[in-house]
Amino acid sequence: MRKAPGKPLGEAVAEATGGANLVDGKQTWELVASWKHDIEVMKRCCTAEMETYAKTGLVPAPYYFERVAILARKLKDFDQEIAYCETYMRVVDDYYRVNNLPPEEGLKAGPRYRAIVKRLAKARLLAAQEPHEPSL
Repeated sequence: MRKAPGKPLGEAVAEATGGANLVDGKQTWELVASWKHDIEVMKRCCTAEMETYAKTGLVPAPYYFERVAILARKLKDFDQEIAYCETYMRVVDDYYRVNNLPPEEGLKAGPRYRAIVKRLAKARLLAAQEPHEPSL
């Protein structure tokens, strides 16, 4: 996706995607300061990032997926934490495959991606230790 001359990237993406990158009419990054502790808003940001990826091929920002994972762990919802970590990693793998990028470079070498990988391993351990109610 090419940025239109004189327009911020987010605005150009919003026009190109019919607003897929927007949450309540705002860029996802505009919601961080006020809403980073609200898991539902962060999940909506993840959805917007995924829709933008589907329409433009721009890889989603890891921040929102990591925030959902952090907030889910605070709620002891390890399944949700695992799901958001796995989803992000799957999308990045797809991005690397589609763009024929060498593994372990670029985004995959970055601190946020590595934090998500590490968090996933810990979440799986916590989920395995969590007592489950017996089925009826």
